Amino acid sequence: MGNSIAGGESVTEPKGMTQALIAREFFGVQLHYADVLSAKAEMPLVDAITSHTNFHRLFAYGNLSKQSADPDFLALASRVADIRNADERLDTLIHAYADRPPDPWPSDRFAFGNHFACEAPNAADVVRIHFRNRFNDDAYGPLHASNFNQRRVDLTEMFSFVADRWPNAKVVVGQSWLYNTEAYCRLFPPAYAASRAPLSGPRPIHGLSTWGQFLDFRGHAKPAVVERFKASLHALDVAQPWLSFPYQVLTTSAPMQAFRDEYGV
Repeated sequence: MGNSIAGGESVTEPKGMTQALIAREFFGVQLHYADVLSAKAEMPLVDAITSHTNFHRLFAYGNLSKQSADPDFLALASRVADIRNADERLDTLIHAYADRPPDPWPSDRFAFGNHFACEAPNAADVVRIHFRNRFNDDAYGPLHASNFNQRRVDLTEMFSFVADRWPNAKVVVGQSWLYNTEAYCRLFPPAYAASRAPLSGPRPIHGLSTWGQFLDFRGHAKPAVVERFKASLHALDVAQPWLSFPYQVLTTSAPMQAFRDEYGV
């Protein structure tokens, strides 16, 4: 993935069964959550699968925050919801996922390195930034201390681009479970990290900003985190289901000037 490119990846080849099988436990915890939410909220299971898991985006059908559910995905979700056996459900999802292309950065984002992207400023001159990890075989994760300097290079490139392309940008914001971690926060200006606050208000849970906490940097589910989450779901509050997740999504905000100062742009 190149720098300063709107649209991110253009890969269209299917990912194949090997990578799909890696995702099995991650798929399983999401289906379990959808089952519990459906039962407790008296919500059709197909709706829980569509709007409260990461499948629609992960299967490269798009971001439900900005579009309606794709008819092909709805057909898949209905087929899965009709299957009563948990293993058969997972098998159906695995085979469907293996035949789908990788999910790219959305076309409205500008990608830098392999992990960061930003959106154009909104009407209030606010820039939203994003981080993602891909399946990889590296010795250490992208947020490991050994990769700190490279991540700072990525961020310097990104904020140089923002400063040059949108000189009137005023504020930078983020939204992710990753802001709970020191490894991520140390990459940014102190004022940005210090602004962390829990995201509040009713919302569906379909982004990796929440679901990403169950994955390691190689795309494998974290067994201990998965099991702890599953064990907590007996107390799921359907009015605030996000509170059942081990890490809450935190929002962050700081003036663009703090980023200019931090990265020398």
